[in-house]
Amino acid sequence: MKDLMIDKKTVLTAYRNGELREKQLLKQLFGAEVFNAKITDRIKTFEDALEETGRPDVPEFSDVPEDLRPYFQEQYKAIVVTEALNEGWQADYNDGNQKKWLPWLKSTPSGFAFHAAHYAFSTPHAGHAARLCLKSDELAAYVGKQFTDIHAGIIKK
Repeated sequence: MKDLMIDKKTVLTAYRNGELREKQLLKQLFGAEVFNAKITDRIKTFEDALEETGRPDVPEFSDVPEDLRPYFQEQYKAIVVTEALNEGWQADYNDGNQKKWLPWLKSTPSGFAFHAAHYAFSTPHAGHAARLCLKSDELAAYVGKQFTDIHAGIIKK
């Protein structure tokens, strides 16, 4: 008999995108503990987010003026991290009752620091990118603390 090899990322993606029956089968095959890990335990770095989403590394943005490239590169990183942590959830801007969470940074003498998680029920305020909305206050706080450098890079660039 021939052995089959499958990587964990592929299995997790199949589970995330699967229907109830497929999820049950995957749990039987690989064990429930594989799928019970919290997303914040799996995503600690930008590289983890790339692996989770399957997105390519940061583009060079060579068609953008050179002085604007760092901003777009940091924005890309923030979008990929948000996409990974949201695990397929996307804000529904037709649902005015849905909370959409964002990390809120404040300026400190040593740079930027996480201040609080902020939410909006409808469209984001000016300056808040829709692709950076998270599905919970817990995730917004996590992003603000774990990925402060990326969000500070957007603000500073």
